[in-house]
Amino acid sequence: MSWETRLEKGRIGERIVDAWLESKGYVPYRPIDGVAHPFDRLVASRDKKTIRVVEVKAKPRREKYPDTGIPTSHYNDYKHIQDKYGIQVFIAFVDEVLKKIYGNFLDELDKPDGRYPLRYADVTYFPLSKMLDIKRLTDEQCAELAALRRSNYRAEGRRA
Repeated sequence: MSWETRLEKGRIGERIVDAWLESKGYVPYRPIDGVAHPFDRLVASRDKKTIRVVEVKAKPRREKYPDTGIPTSHYNDYKHIQDKYGIQVFIAFVDEVLKKIYGNFLDELDKPDGRYPLRYADVTYFPLSKMLDIKRLTDEQCAELAALRRSNYRAEGRRA
């Protein structure tokens, strides 16, 4: 998948998560387009009492394992932000195969659960069992994301 395709898929995921955040009373602040940034969104509640970091990953779960992951370098960056500034980091996965948004706070994902969090090949994996279901995706959203997917993976775990 080209860098431009990954960026476009990420923008779609961010747009979907932004709409959900706004529906829950948060105001999402995003970085300037085209500029490297430490995280996707800084969100604040409308009453200004809560501030959080939200990182959006537009990708399906792993095909052969009940988990999903992020680059370990990103994981380390988010841990640093959370630990140094005391701001909770929420990781939201926009998964067109499972047709939903799911995720959790990094401190919850970080709690040991069997072999998780699992670090392998520069990726830190988290079990789907630790994810909170956030919102179902529409068929149109799934089709838009699937058009940018690099594999033919389907929910049944078979190639199309």
